[in-house]
Amino acid sequence: MPRLLIVDDEADVLRMLGALFRAKGYEVVVCEDGNEAVDLLRGKDKFDLLISDVRMIPVNGLWLLSLVREECPSLPVIMVTAYYSKEMAVEALRMGAFSYISKPFDTQKLLDIVEKALASKKKSS
Repeated sequence: MPRLLIVDDEADVLRMLGALFRAKGYEVVVCEDGNEAVDLLRGKDKFDLLISDVRMIPVNGLWLLSLVREECPSLPVIMVTAYYSKEMAVEALRMGAFSYISKPFDTQKLLDIVEKALASKKKSS
């Protein structure tokens, strides 16, 4: 069962994504803060995929992405944002994000991206 870590400072988004992925059979860990995500990623827990909001305080999603690329290079990362900008999307992808999508997103599209990201991780393992 794939294990997902979802990070977003909006409680409603966390609730919705948690319910969506649990209903599809994923094991889901959610956190509202980038610092908590760092602790989880550096701890004993292992994850198959990270979904992170871009704009969070105090640790933003791009900083979290850079940390993941250094410490967990094989972990696929999907960035989500309510403040889409082409420049930020290009930067996130350049930094190694698997995908960058804007809120509100189509849940089926997100599910498809997650499946592709998990499949790409299996191929690279």
